[in-house]
Amino acid sequence: MAYTLTVAEDLKPLTEQISAFRNSLFFWLGGAALLLLLAQGWVLRWGLTPLRQVAEGLTDIESGRSQQLKGEFPKELSPLTSNINSLIRHATTRQQRYRDSLGDLAHSLKTPLAILQGLADQTTPMQAEEQRLLNEQVTRMNQIVGHQLQWAAASGRTSLSLVLPVKPVVERIAQSLQKVYADKAIEWQLDLPYSLAFQGDEGDLMELLGNLMENACKYGAGRVRVSGAQLNELCLTIEDDGPGIATERAEDVLQRGHRADQQLPGQGIGLAVVLDIVTAYKGKLLIGSSETLGGAEMTLSLPSDN
Repeated sequence: MAYTLTVAEDLKPLTEQISAFRNSLFFWLGGAALLLLLAQGWVLRWGLTPLRQVAEGLTDIESGRSQQLKGEFPKELSPLTSNINSLIRHATTRQQRYRDSLGDLAHSLKTPLAILQGLADQTTPMQAEEQRLLNEQVTRMNQIVGHQLQWAAASGRTSLSLVLPVKPVVERIAQSLQKVYADKAIEWQLDLPYSLAFQGDEGDLMELLGNLMENACKYGAGRVRVSGAQLNELCLTIEDDGPGIATERAEDVLQRGHRADQQLPGQGIGLAVVLDIVTAYKGKLLIGSSETLGGAEMTLSLPSDN
């Protein structure tokens, strides 16, 4: 004889427990997710606060309320803010240089223009002395304009300036001058390591070396030496075998319009332009006598870092 046993149980309590567990799980996981989102939002807001300060600082600069980024910034942002401030200083300095150059140019041209106006208003034919005065004033105006344009164009260095190798630039200038002064058959001696580097505008470097090397060719007898070294600063020395520059005249030749040799053509602004550019780079220009070649020795000292 077979027996069939049937057991029945109410599943409602189990279903209620599962439902309660599921609701509790959703509640706690949802709460934890909300807390994590709030914490993440707060962390992001706190972490991006320095960037908002930078943005607000740039807005103040654009509106003219400030000239620099101010405040304390995390070390991760310090290079960025320092470079931005460096660019702002560079732009401000350059703008001021343009303004000063225009002001100086306008002031310096007043007298020559007045003299030229007086000569132009004459009804009588121009005499030899007046013709000489006319030529002198025109030359003077050319010197003034050339000097101010070169000074205004000097870029100066920023922390973001390119680092340029010096030796290739010197070699290019030497090749060009070799053609210009072919009659002298210049003998070049370039003692420059390839590691020499200039941080700044290539045009400024060309202007500096071009003026000094051309003077060495112009006033030298046929030998020019360019040497350099770099430690805490970039030092470049240009020497020639010419008559040299007397110590008492060293300051004079740095002034616009003064030339070491009045017999040779030129406007006399080359060294003044060099001095202006060197000053823009916070460097030094020294004039001395060459011990190896016996002529003039020009030494440029330019800081390697801002």
